[in-house]
Amino acid sequence: MPGVVPELSPESEHRIRGHFATVAFNLFLGAEITLLASGRCELAVQFREELAQQDGYFHGGVIATLADSGAGHAALTLMGAGHRALTVEFKVNFLAPARGERLLMRSRVIKHGGTLTIAQSDAFTFRNGEETHCATALVTYMGFIPRG
Repeated sequence: MPGVVPELSPESEHRIRGHFATVAFNLFLGAEITLLASGRCELAVQFREELAQQDGYFHGGVIATLADSGAGHAALTLMGAGHRALTVEFKVNFLAPARGERLLMRSRVIKHGGTLTIAQSDAFTFRNGEETHCATALVTYMGFIPRG
């Protein structure tokens, strides 16, 4: 049925949330997973001065990091236990200044293949109750199982 997102098993959700928690840079940014489903992941971060660029907007590096991390964790939802998602290509378009109290990254897998998975991340800021679409990224991952 279109629009219905299959749920993750509790084991898969635990595995992916556990992986997210091992990425020190996510923790440094204060990012949290707000939604995790099959082929989807949403991340959020509250604004802090340390995450801003010179004009007070969320820094592009924060947006790019969350776009990659959100898309990568969405990709991991479709990969088996023990797999990793390694970024092999990344493009981000900034659409509007990322001004707001909160940044939300909505990521979804577009195509999941045997070796490569392609995902899209859309960044939104929230300011005074208003949502602004501020960036879109397209990310390609190679799925693999790390050796010993």
